[in-house]
Amino acid sequence: MNEKMTTRNKLTFLSFWLALDKGILLALLTGCLAAWPFLSRRGLPMGTDAELHILRIAELGYSLRAGNLYPRWAPDFYHGYGYPIFNYYAPLTYHLGNWITFFQPQYAVQGAKRLFVLTHILGAVGAYLLGRDFGKVMGGLLGAVVFAFSPYILFINPHIRGDLAEVFAVALIPWALWSWERLWQGGERSFFILAVFFPAAILLSHNLTGLTIMVLLIGLSLWHWSVSKITSRFGWALLAGILIMLVTAYFWLPFLVERSAIQLDVTGAGHYDYHNHFILLSQLLSPLQSIDWRAATPDFPMTANPIAIVLALAGVGIALMRKQAKHLLFYVVTSTACLFLTTAASEPIWDTIPGLSFYQFPWRFLGPLAALLVPLVASININNEYIRTFQYLILSSILCLVIGANMPGLYPPPWENTFDRITPADMIALELEGRWRGTTSTNDFVPTSVEMIPEPQESLIASYQLDHIDRVNRLTLPSTATVLVLDDVPWHNRFWITTHEKFTLRLYLFDFPGWKAYMDGAEVPIDVAHPEGFITVRVPAGEHEILISFEDTFPRQLGWFVALVGIAILGWGAWKFTTPTSPLHGQHYTLNSEGLWWSVVPLAILLLYQGFIADSTGWFHHVSPPDSVSSADYTQHADFGGQIELLGFDLSTWQSRTYVYPGKTLEVTLYWQAQRVITETYQSFVHITCMGQVWTQSDHLNPGGFPTNLWPTDRYVGDKHRLSIPPNAPASECQIAVGLYKLQDGRRLPVVWAESGAQTDYLILNQTIGIK
Repeated sequence: MNEKMTTRNKLTFLSFWLALDKGILLALLTGCLAAWPFLSRRGLPMGTDAELHILRIAELGYSLRAGNLYPRWAPDFYHGYGYPIFNYYAPLTYHLGNWITFFQPQYAVQGAKRLFVLTHILGAVGAYLLGRDFGKVMGGLLGAVVFAFSPYILFINPHIRGDLAEVFAVALIPWALWSWERLWQGGERSFFILAVFFPAAILLSHNLTGLTIMVLLIGLSLWHWSVSKITSRFGWALLAGILIMLVTAYFWLPFLVERSAIQLDVTGAGHYDYHNHFILLSQLLSPLQSIDWRAATPDFPMTANPIAIVLALAGVGIALMRKQAKHLLFYVVTSTACLFLTTAASEPIWDTIPGLSFYQFPWRFLGPLAALLVPLVASININNEYIRTFQYLILSSILCLVIGANMPGLYPPPWENTFDRITPADMIALELEGRWRGTTSTNDFVPTSVEMIPEPQESLIASYQLDHIDRVNRLTLPSTATVLVLDDVPWHNRFWITTHEKFTLRLYLFDFPGWKAYMDGAEVPIDVAHPEGFITVRVPAGEHEILISFEDTFPRQLGWFVALVGIAILGWGAWKFTTPTSPLHGQHYTLNSEGLWWSVVPLAILLLYQGFIADSTGWFHHVSPPDSVSSADYTQHADFGGQIELLGFDLSTWQSRTYVYPGKTLEVTLYWQAQRVITETYQSFVHITCMGQVWTQSDHLNPGGFPTNLWPTDRYVGDKHRLSIPPNAPASECQIAVGLYKLQDGRRLPVVWAESGAQTDYLILNQTIGIK
């Protein structure tokens, strides 16, 4: 009996193995290779947005563990005053970060790290499935490698920016495109469900990427409709699009209705002005260079992956020869549009389309671009029986070329494992260090009732070490009143009050729609203290139980109701969904042993090389000598106030390093290094002076996007300024003046010493720029 069961199990496994698309396994291997820095190093780097996402995971997790299944309020941020970030910032990744650690928010670092690894794997597999529908297994594998090793996906977004939410959302774009392609081309019932699930997951992961995918899916549907004219497919696609909005209504509906209740100053002049973040064509077409490990903020090109663009053009060319280019038209147009939107030539579009300024950084479109190139690259698949071995050789060569060219992305600067278990008290302590407040840099999502951010309160902070957090302003209590903090959860503040006279109970708690006050079980009005925006409640003489409770408002309740209706309609639609006969229906993909061999060998060799050899070769990273920058175009040393030293600079324009035309852009990258631990935050400036007049300038709130009070003393900071030369600038030789100052009083750091160009409180760079 046991022998028969063993034989049956072996046959079942064999059948499963023979039917399994081995290409998915290779896509998994590709994703693991792309995730190697996270897999091989402990912890996560500090100094990137990853820190903020870790804190959000922990903050949301403590509310989840207390019993709130969908928190909208972050009670411990802003020195314990709280604010409603989870009501506005897409929260899915923060929920996943807790699910993946089994609801242990103190291990938020591990949750974030596992999500980073998961995104690399998800992105590679999703790109494989999308590419497979355009180029079979070989095309799918090409698509997986091109997507996973796109510099923006591999290196810039996860390691330099550390934007976990956007990293996760972008990894789901290939899945969304694949499910919608299947929906339009006659996929099975499951693809109708997936066509709702994946775009909804993107919307709930990252606001801006969610908007992008919805625009892309609308465009894809219009294109399919114009080509196929299949009424039934259009109906199901329309229903899927409506359901995406319905099932996510619990997030976006309160966002829109309650938008006026928060401060959201993420556009306008300064760092978040899109005008300052267009990419030069020379950068878009630049490959990744060897990474300098002595750079606190590595200088890297915002590249569109030139190899991927060449392969995409080759794929389109092959499709044209086969007379099959029509089905690629959507991806040609949208990928070109994404590429165009990253350049300064698209500025009129950014200035015209309402809401586009909220994207802030045009280079965000490099993420969707990587996904849109997948079908084009996958079309390279030759798929000819007579030259199959030669085809596999070409595939292996392309795999090695793509991965090898982007290997520097696997070598981000090393980081120390400085994160430990995270508690609410730790979050307060990090804010007290002055690095940020509320995990945003511009007071985003703070209630509009807060006219002035108050200073931290010692009594509130000290209570984080006690059993209950005490948000009572005890300095304002009358001598005859006593206030006892009762058991509380993050969205409840309960007090027992005994008083011989009426008084106003003042709390260190920001007011926001949803907070309600109850006295002895009956609702009482909340008064808002100005300018801090704190909650206050009038208390009569006697003994009372006061409850300050954060509850769902009508828009939030309506959002939940709409979402439940959407889920019900989704179930009905899945039941009614029919699967028509189509080229994709019943189609299976397999990879024969020869193709598996030619594909897995280069991936395995690269994985082994990366894991055991490459780290010691120094081919893909280098370390500049102390007090210098090996990659700097120009060397110039200057001492600013005995605190910060200028090591050198780069110049780049559309034409050359030495001249620029009026109306064009000049990039000046300054290389700074802290000479000692800095406690102040300084701003940097660059002035272009022609004939004694400043014609254009650039100021950075945080030089290199890195506050000076966080600068290490053993690494330098690259501070890239982009200056637009006015159209009426005179043809002349111009000087470049640079310096540092304090924003509060405008006081500049003096130039203590310089090799050349020293002025009292600024430096003239030793390279002039000509305006023609």
